[in-house]
Amino acid sequence: MNVLAIDTATKILSVALETTLGRWYMESDAGLHHSERLLSMVDAILQQSGTKKQDLSLLACMDGPGSFTGLRIGFATVKGMAAALGIPFTTVPTLDCFAYSWESWPGLVLPVIDAKKNCFFWALYQKDTCLTTYQDSPISEITRSLPIQEDATPILITGPDAEMAYQVLHAGQIEQEQNRQIVLDQWCGNGKARELLVKAKNKYTMEGRGSDENSGPLYLRKSDAELARGQ
Repeated sequence: MNVLAIDTATKILSVALETTLGRWYMESDAGLHHSERLLSMVDAILQQSGTKKQDLSLLACMDGPGSFTGLRIGFATVKGMAAALGIPFTTVPTLDCFAYSWESWPGLVLPVIDAKKNCFFWALYQKDTCLTTYQDSPISEITRSLPIQEDATPILITGPDAEMAYQVLHAGQIEQEQNRQIVLDQWCGNGKARELLVKAKNKYTMEGRGSDENSGPLYLRKSDAELARGQ
């Protein structure tokens, strides 16, 4: 199976490709200017691998949460390519991809994305299993969701805004109050197209079908434009 995965959910744009010959990966700090770089990156990774678009058998993008514009670009791109090539596409929740990088971590994993307005998009994981629903809430809600244990497991914070969340949690003395070690992912700024590729391939293999052509991004909150219109 030849799988192309694109991650447009955050400011780090990344593309990953897997064919029978191997895997290729590219990323760029696009600063949310993904529409200007995405197609050229797709062409570049296909050329680098010696793969034609007609050789692709599955496409994948992030489901959300994340940047409103970035998610729309990702969906529009894979839907357009899937329709043109006559192949399926599938989507994976953004936070799942960030957590998957640390599926072997012995403790809890907390991927976070800055949602602005003093809130984060987040969920809590252990061994690649999501323990909560996908949240859009202040950091105080995160601390209340952490299981209280006599011998508390360590928590690793990852995601594009992990450092911001780490500083807030660290300042809140969670380590002392819950006897819990808090660790910052030193590679939290990397793109996640490789993780998306693996998760998408596994999902497609298990379900035996792609996403519905009418599916759209997972938005945990309304856009500023929708709020301004009173929607």
